[in-house]
Amino acid sequence: MKEDSSIIKEINLDASVVSLRSDGIIQIFMKPNLTMNKNDGKQIVDALANIGGGAKFPILFIAGSFTLANTEARQYAASEEANQYTLASAFVVNNIAQKLMGQAYVSFNHPITPTRILTSEEDAVTWLKTFL
Repeated sequence: MKEDSSIIKEINLDASVVSLRSDGIIQIFMKPNLTMNKNDGKQIVDALANIGGGAKFPILFIAGSFTLANTEARQYAASEEANQYTLASAFVVNNIAQKLMGQAYVSFNHPITPTRILTSEEDAVTWLKTFL
């Protein structure tokens, strides 16, 4: 994370850490070496409601090393329920498997909010700030 943004509030979940940043973006770090499931997604949505007070935010997802999401998790992530606190989503991936999965998610699951798959956190933040 760049130095012009700090963490205001943080919630540590089983498979992720949800953080409200001072720049108005919510960051979700997906812990390494996991396959995210639908329950993990529901925990994230509950944390978004809590940390953001029910408001909508741009969401920065940062994938941990070797973290993926199963089919049920991807279907849920694209749903209206999962995006009720989301203005836009940027997924920062760090390997080809995550990039391919992310591209398939956007192409086949059709998330209801603007979504990009990127390899640079800086580029992701720049894009997400256009939604503030």
